[in-house]
Amino acid sequence: MGISDQTARTHRARLLQKAGAGNVCALLFQCVHNGWLALPQDQACDA
Repeated sequence: MGISDQTARTHRARLLQKAGAGNVCALLFQCVHNGWLALPQDQACDA
């Protein structure tokens, strides 16, 4: 992408903080749960 590792880490940390998520997995769950991110039908879980 043309950005440094540290820049990517900083962006990730700020996203986690703004979303109130403790880790990337929790952030992804929150995004799917709130409809901000859609999973393909063949990969959706039954949760």
